[in-house]
Amino acid sequence: MHYLVRVLFCLTAAGAIAAAPLCVRAQTSGSLSLRTGQSIVVPAPGLERVAVGDGKIAGVVPAGANEVVVNGKTVGSTTLFVWSGTGRHDYVVTVTDQALDDLRRMIASAITIPGVHVDAFANSIVVNGTVSNPDDLVTLTDIVARFAPAATGKFAIVDAVTVAHPMGGLQSLLAASPDTAGVSIERDTTGNIIVSGTVPDRTTAEMVLANVRSLGGSLATTGKVIDRLQTATTSQIDVKVYILEIDDTGLKNLGVQLQAATYQPVAAGAAPTFALGQAIFPVVESAGAIGRALTVGSFFRTTTLAPTLNLIITSGHGRILSSPDLVTLPGHKATFLVGGQIPIPVSSGPQQISIDYKEYGVKLEVTPTILGNGDIETLISPEVSNLDFTDGVTLNGFVVPALKTSTLSTDVITKGGESIVMGGLLSHMEQRNINKIPLLGDLPILGPLFRSVSYQTSKTDVVFVMTPTILTR
Repeated sequence: MHYLVRVLFCLTAAGAIAAAPLCVRAQTSGSLSLRTGQSIVVPAPGLERVAVGDGKIAGVVPAGANEVVVNGKTVGSTTLFVWSGTGRHDYVVTVTDQALDDLRRMIASAITIPGVHVDAFANSIVVNGTVSNPDDLVTLTDIVARFAPAATGKFAIVDAVTVAHPMGGLQSLLAASPDTAGVSIERDTTGNIIVSGTVPDRTTAEMVLANVRSLGGSLATTGKVIDRLQTATTSQIDVKVYILEIDDTGLKNLGVQLQAATYQPVAAGAAPTFALGQAIFPVVESAGAIGRALTVGSFFRTTTLAPTLNLIITSGHGRILSSPDLVTLPGHKATFLVGGQIPIPVSSGPQQISIDYKEYGVKLEVTPTILGNGDIETLISPEVSNLDFTDGVTLNGFVVPALKTSTLSTDVITKGGESIVMGGLLSHMEQRNINKIPLLGDLPILGPLFRSVSYQTSKTDVVFVMTPTILTR
């Protein structure tokens, strides 16, 4: 119970010192809070009279000449006026439900974070105040959520707590750097975080966004980080691709097994070598750490990978299917196809046939993204498909071939200029060639004497070598 007392003051007539002073009684205002069925005693020395605004909410009974008893009847708010020897006192009386007050005290006892208080109004409990950091806000929200089932259908719990420093020290760190001094981080009314401003390049922008996403306490459960950053330069990603077809004979004769070489450390200043079995042959850098199985560093790419592939090609056991140079924006997909399209009859209605075209051959889809530390994350989806007339379907005398397809999908992180080597898309073909003398080779029983059959089996591996590089202008 809190009172705001207006000081009693007296006015004396000028020049009449012996005269009695003219006094004006002070007026006191305060608030009274009680539950239904609860009574409180209000001191009123020299009680003269009392008045209540709504007797259905609070009952008032004088107790002698110095006290007033206030009884809580129903939930609501009203006013109380008390005239006593010290003047008139005005009160705002709030009557709350007993269960609501019990729930309020339970929530208040569970919250130990400084600067937060819990109040009850009518049929609502309001958690109000300010916390120092987003982590405290997450803890507070979790505590309030645990009491929500107890209030369902009866009361409403309103969480009105705010964060004094919602972005922690991130805004100060950004302001301290010349590259990010113009970046602004704000929250909207739906819990999203809006990042705006100007940065030098896309790498810096991704760095800022990664730091903002780490502020889990500042982001609402369904909130998102909205990127409105502008870059002073334009960043694109150039992916140089070599698509090679290497046959099984070439791999075996040369003793090459992609991604199976073991690096042999040598003395400082000496050229690096790779050992495969007992033979020394420059192949591909083996995985030195987790996540590096498909990555070839720039040094080993130029000194070991290129000579190996050149030797395979010049020996006739491999050939370059294509060498496209794909340039795309970060986060956008680039597609390349070496092959063609075959017409496929498709029913489009009763007695109606339309033609749909299906792609086949060697297809590559890459989606590179720039990370905050300058690395490049590349989502790679290669596909190799061949026409298969053996398992085709005959329609109206025409054979619609089937497709033998090999697909692969992976996500690799490399530094700019490092290469990604992907293999394993094997193609196995068997051919039967029949040489025969016309007519005689078709005779029953004696026909096999006039024809010969030869079988050829070939197995090839399609290898993709990709080198993503950031282009900035």
